[in-house]
Amino acid sequence: MQQGLKINKIVIDNNVTLLINGTINNDTCNILNEELLSLDYSNLNLTLDFSNASYITSAGLRVLLVARKKLSKETMKLVNVNDAIFDILSTTGFDSFFNIIKNNNINKDYNKEYNLSYASLLEKRVDTNPKGLAYIYNDIKYTFEDVDKGSQIIANDLVKLGAKKRSHIGICSTNSINYIYTFLAIQKIGGVAVLINPGLNSNEVNDLCQIGDVSILCYSEIPNITNFEEYKKTILDNPNIKEVYDISNYINLNNRFNEYDDIKDKFKEYHDQDDPCLIIFSSGSTGKPKAILSSAYSNITCIIPVDETVKYQENDVNLAFLPFFHIFGFETAISLGLLKGYYSIIPQSKKPDLLINLIDKYKCTIFNTVPTMMLKMINDKEFSKAKLSSLRSSYLGGAITTKEQMLMLKELMPNNHLGNLYGMSENACISITSYNDSIDNLTKTVGKPVRGMEIMIKDSKGNSLDKNQVGEICLKSNAMLVCYYKLDITKQPLDESGWLATGDLGFIDDNGYLNICGRIKDLIICGGENISPGEIEQVISANKSIGDVKVIGIDDEIKGEIVVACLTIKDGYEYDES
Repeated sequence: MQQGLKINKIVIDNNVTLLINGTINNDTCNILNEELLSLDYSNLNLTLDFSNASYITSAGLRVLLVARKKLSKETMKLVNVNDAIFDILSTTGFDSFFNIIKNNNINKDYNKEYNLSYASLLEKRVDTNPKGLAYIYNDIKYTFEDVDKGSQIIANDLVKLGAKKRSHIGICSTNSINYIYTFLAIQKIGGVAVLINPGLNSNEVNDLCQIGDVSILCYSEIPNITNFEEYKKTILDNPNIKEVYDISNYINLNNRFNEYDDIKDKFKEYHDQDDPCLIIFSSGSTGKPKAILSSAYSNITCIIPVDETVKYQENDVNLAFLPFFHIFGFETAISLGLLKGYYSIIPQSKKPDLLINLIDKYKCTIFNTVPTMMLKMINDKEFSKAKLSSLRSSYLGGAITTKEQMLMLKELMPNNHLGNLYGMSENACISITSYNDSIDNLTKTVGKPVRGMEIMIKDSKGNSLDKNQVGEICLKSNAMLVCYYKLDITKQPLDESGWLATGDLGFIDDNGYLNICGRIKDLIICGGENISPGEIEQVISANKSIGDVKVIGIDDEIKGEIVVACLTIKDGYEYDES
């Protein structure tokens, strides 16, 4: 039953105690947040008494993190913490931020009538449409009932290897049906799925496993690895990793479905939709990759505005081309598939000709991708208007298309609604264009902030800027990450007011559209002048002979940096240096 939240405050001089009564979750966290914002943090000693608190979810953890940024570990204490709350604090790394005093005699039951955890979403699909098609991989069809059985068998295997609730279990694999089975198996156990790029070498994988505290690594065939025995040996040298588990494509879990009846009643424990359940890594372009911890609630809340725009249906067919370890691919193939009940085609290759023929063969209606791949496809010898005529919606992320590129795409795919969305691993969808947006909005902006999203443009000193002024894009929403797992409090991404700095430069125009100007770190400083690579790329790409362009800065003894453009030339055109 849904529980509310009441807070009583006791003030003695500069010592404040907040008595928490109830549940701190995405419905009630604002009550605690408002109470914390009302405090005077100068010379404050703050104690949160959890004697009558039953549970805390990711939303509550974010509120605690923001308050902790204003205080020290010595001046902010959490006392009378029950086992369930301590479990969440310790497995998310929050126990390193606070002085925590447990009370092992306190155990509160926590339950919610409405739940969108990944395990419950799968259960709902199986209950309502067990024979409904969920995935096609290597021309084999898999129903939601198949997905339930396969994930149940893997969950049982993982438990035998030592997995339990809150275990961090890595998946290092190319896209496959076994990847889907494994992710959902981890959710049934109540573990945290740590998604790792399969293109990394064994030492790099080991590094991410250490950052993410992986205890079991699930792996498959990996393109750059030929000696798997040596690979496994290197992985097992990591003291945290106790076991490896093979989910290679040659393993057909359907051959083990006869085991299902004996284990079908396992893994029925309640898991809250806002429990931390997923780690995706940042690119690491500014140092070590960061482990971005989030919940099912965060990721599904992010994509609901996308669904409101596209209006996905059960009869939609999605081409799941993007890698599952990336937030865009994960949301499209897993979150939206479970939420809306459509099915996905999982390609075995990223070759443009294969993708074109899969869209044609299965009459795919949804193909979310990056502009580079879309441009490669329309320039491929296999391309024809007819082969892509079934597409009704394609949202492009990761880069802006030029006006010329967008007009060409619209001409070649007249049935396909093209749009832009802007997101990041820390918050999957920040803004989105609508179906009826103009060419200017589609090629110059990333749409308007989605429902529930606050955007602020800040200057280098943290001051809010007016419309049409360029600064760093900062955001605040209930769908943000929980934290960077076990990163020092000073390196956590939320500031003292709860804003997340994206590292992207941009502005909001007079019509409320968000415009991206580039990355702060990508600014080219030439002779003391700040130059945006993106603006130069827009101008160069307007030339009809240019296939793609990337503008960078290189060191110069006099000017500091000079601007260099890297170009690809379209077939049929010649490059003339003059």
